[in-house]
Amino acid sequence: MTAQAQQAQFIHCMLIPLQKHYLLLPNSSIAEVIPRTGVIQEQAGDATWLSFIDWQQQRLPLVYLENLLTDGAEPQSAGNKLCIVNGINPDADIDYFAIPCSGSPQLITLNQAALHLTHDDNNSPYLHCQIKISNKVALIPNLDQIEASIRDQQD
Repeated sequence: MTAQAQQAQFIHCMLIPLQKHYLLLPNSSIAEVIPRTGVIQEQAGDATWLSFIDWQQQRLPLVYLENLLTDGAEPQSAGNKLCIVNGINPDADIDYFAIPCSGSPQLITLNQAALHLTHDDNNSPYLHCQIKISNKVALIPNLDQIEASIRDQQD
């Protein structure tokens, strides 16, 4: 196997600490991580999982992912940092959105052998799957569905 083929089997990801879970996203999906201090938040009507912030002269959706994935069963955490995520769903027309996190994201490199699916009973449409990485369970969100829901809340 060539060195290029071996390298292609690895994926650079960010392991992001939430309040009670970890989030796993491709490294390329994170635009920036900023401190939470000084960020002014605006509520979004009835959605307990969504509010808005200002970032670089833009109004961004702020998604409380744990609230969304657990259907509001968990208390909402403000976190101490915000991950600014690049939008991926062209139909939703969302360039960026933010996710509060409870610490600094960690850059990790994974290959298929490192990924072990966990069997969970969370049937949330916003969760693609859960995997075990070492001794941590990480959530892989369904970003397309999350962005579509943000768009629906803004309409």
